[in-house]
Order: sequence, then C-alpha cells, then structure tokens
Amino acid sequence: MRLDLLRHGDTGRSGYLDGATDFPLSETGVRQMQKQMSCGCWPVVIASPLRRAREPAETLARERACELVIDPNWAEIGFGQWDGRHREDLEADPTSRSRLASYYDDPQRQTPPGGECWSVFEKRVHAALGDCYVRAADKPALVVTHAGPIRMALSAILGVPLRSLWAIRVSYGTRVQLEVGRMDDGTFWGELVEIVQP
Repeated sequence: MRLDLLRHGDTGRSGYLDGATDFPLSETGVRQMQKQMSCGCWPVVIASPLRRAREPAETLARERACELVIDPNWAEIGFGQWDGRHREDLEADPTSRSRLASYYDDPQRQTPPGGECWSVFEKRVHAALGDCYVRAADKPALVVTHAGPIRMALSAILGVPLRSLWAIRVSYGTRVQLEVGRMDDGTFWGELVEIVQP
C-alpha cells in the first residue's frame, strides 16, 4: 500500500503542546495543505477528528470525491495538564521542566500529568494503521493527522526506535510517503519513499 502521512498545516501555535487543544489553520496553514494535497491522487482519505486535520481533509474529499473517514485513533496524543501550554511556560517551572525533559527523553516511562500513557497511544496508532491498511486495500491512502501519530506510525512501519523519533523533523504541513506491507502476524514493514517539507 502506498501511504501518505500528512501533518496538518500551521495554526499559529508553534511551541504550544496542542493535543486536544484545537485551533483552526492559519492562512499559511491552509496554503501548506493546498500545496501538499495538490500532488497526489488518493481514493481514500483518513483524518483525525481535530479540526486542524479534519477540515482540510473534508475539503479535499469534497473537491475530488474521495472516500473520507474520520478516525479518532489518528488524533494527537493527549498532553493532560500540559495541553494548550507553551513549552517555555512549562520550562519556567523547575518541576515541569524536569518532567518535560524526561518525557522527551523516554516517553514510555514519563507521562504528562493527567495525559495519555504512551503505551495507550501506541496501541491506538497501531489500530489506526491496521484499519487504514484494510480500508485502502492496496489503493493509495492519505492520512491527515499530527506529528505524534506520524512519528508513532514511522516507528511501527520502519522499526525506528522511539528515542530516535525526535530526530525526524515533522513540521507543519510535512508529508511522509511510505510503501507499507503487513505480515501474517499483523506486523508492519515498509520503506520510506520521500519526506516533503512544505
């Protein structure tokens, strides 16, 4: 299956931990999405329910008569008490700074206060990949989502260790194209075709 993972465009909220916090795309973000969506033909479009991802997917599906699926498993990870806050504000408090550093160093061991556990996040992204694989049935598919699910999907498909995920730049409007297969035991395999920055 040819799979494109597309991070939503700019929201004007760079530096904020926006998981469930959901601002619409800025004008720049709309242009980023138009550019990235103009270069492919996807019979199946899947999107996170958060408006910054859902709305551009709805526009694409309407304009091109694609099948559109809104899948909550592609939503961004929940940051709990950190959600909607700027990293600099969190780093101003020594306790929050230490927890945030631990989270980025090893998200499997450190969960944001009141946030989503990494293992739960991992399971739902794996479920989302499985649903996408079945639904696409060897047709090209586009998933419009967020940086967290994209990194998790790359880990699952390419076998990238979790600690190395932060080394992959997934800016607003980044599109990652993969060739994906699945073995009989449900394990994914794949190859990275290209990363297109906006």
